[in-house]
Amino acid sequence: MMSELATSSASMASSITAFLDFFGIAVFAISGALTAGHKKLDIFGVMVVALITCLGGGTLRDLILDAHPVVWIENTNYLFVGILAAFATFVVVRLYKMPMRMLEVCDAIGLAFFTIAGMQKAQALGYSPEIALLMGLMTGVAGGILRDIVCNEIPLIFHKEIYATAAIAGGIQFLVFQTIGFDAEVSMVVGMVTILALRLTGIFMGLSMPAFLFSDDRQDD
Repeated sequence: MMSELATSSASMASSITAFLDFFGIAVFAISGALTAGHKKLDIFGVMVVALITCLGGGTLRDLILDAHPVVWIENTNYLFVGILAAFATFVVVRLYKMPMRMLEVCDAIGLAFFTIAGMQKAQALGYSPEIALLMGLMTGVAGGILRDIVCNEIPLIFHKEIYATAAIAGGIQFLVFQTIGFDAEVSMVVGMVTILALRLTGIFMGLSMPAFLFSDDRQDD
């Protein structure tokens, strides 16, 4: 009886993780498509930017960790979900005007899901907590960096906005809760909620990290 419950619990946890993976792919693809849309790119450009956004971080993580095949080659459903989300966004935006704030919210959701997912992937491969944290950060932010570079924007992570800081804080919370002895699912939710709460607080309340200023900048002000 106990083994059946354990099997059922493991199966449910696996299903939740899979859902979050696909949800993260979808929202990051949407953020990429919205960025491309603001740059007035055609449907092909929208697809390329969306796929770079939703698959770029995971691809770099897997290459660095020597995890083959790369996640979206191993499971092509990730690729299809990204394409579908990008196409749906392309159609909807032509019918309804989407505010720029929607891009930031989608990006925040993707950051939360992908950071923790990247950490779990590194842990599953046997890497230390600090490497897991770095790989989670890479998974969460690399796709957005590539998206912004392709669209000729300064990447969000390099702004003074609360972005990478949120990912690091949530990743540390995830590790702390695991160390204390909480279940993987609880630790995962706490980490994601921390990242999302910090990022959304930065977006809606205008909170940010201090920017580096030269003396000349202060004089101009």
